[in-house]
Amino acid sequence: MIIKNTLSSMQDLRYLDRFTAMLNDAQIKKLTNARIVVFGVGGVGSAVCHFLVRSGIQNLDIVDYDQVDITNLNRQLVAFNNNIGELKVNALKIQLKDINPNLNITAFPIKYSVDTQSKINLTDYDIIIDCIDDISAKKLLITNANKDNIYILSCMGAGNRYLDIPRFEIADISKTSYDPIAKILRKFCAEERIKKLDVCYTKQKAIKFGCKKIASVVYYPVNMATVVVAHIIQKIVK
Repeated sequence: MIIKNTLSSMQDLRYLDRFTAMLNDAQIKKLTNARIVVFGVGGVGSAVCHFLVRSGIQNLDIVDYDQVDITNLNRQLVAFNNNIGELKVNALKIQLKDINPNLNITAFPIKYSVDTQSKINLTDYDIIIDCIDDISAKKLLITNANKDNIYILSCMGAGNRYLDIPRFEIADISKTSYDPIAKILRKFCAEERIKKLDVCYTKQKAIKFGCKKIASVVYYPVNMATVVVAHIIQKIVK
C-alpha cells in the first residue's frame, strides 16, 4: 500500500474533534500513520472498516471477492438496496471515502488463497484484521502473517446467535472455549507451532437448528466489530 497523502495538520482532522480531544499529538500521529488491511468485509468486516475510519485511521486496504446480496441487508453495513450486485469492496470504498475523502484505500476484489496471496504484500501493513469466513483462507492468512511477523487479530464466529446481550472479548487462541472456529484454529496453531494469535470471540454458545446456512442478526457481528476496533485503536495509540 502506498501512502499518497498522509494528513499533516489538525485542520484535516476536524471531523475527529470529539475523539482527538482525548489524544495528544503523538497519539494522533500514530493513528494517521497506521497501516491496516481488513480481510473479509461482510457482517463483521464492513462494520470494522466503518469504525476504523470514524476513529481516525487514514490508511486502510480491504480484501473481499463477494458481491452485495439482498440477504446482507439485515446485518452488513456495506449493504444497501442501491448497491445490490456490486462488489462489496467497491461499494465499501465509496462509503468510506464519503466519511473521509482523504482516506488512502485500495480495494482488492479477490478471494485470498494460495493462488492470489502474492497480490497482497502483508509487510506493507502494521496490522492485519482477519474477518474471513473460510477456514482455509484464515489458516493461510494466519500462517503468512506469522511468517512475516505482522500483528494479526482474527475474528471467530458471530453467527447463529441472537439471544442475550452480545459479549465478545479478545484473548489468545490458546485461552478460547466454546467457539467451534476457535477449536479448529487452536489445533492448527499447535500443529504449526504458532505460539501466539489474538482472536475476538464469545463464550456464548451458538444455537443449533435445522438449517445448514449460518444465521445472523445485526447486533452480534456489529458488537464483535466494536470490540475489535476498540482493541486495535488502543493498541495503536498506546
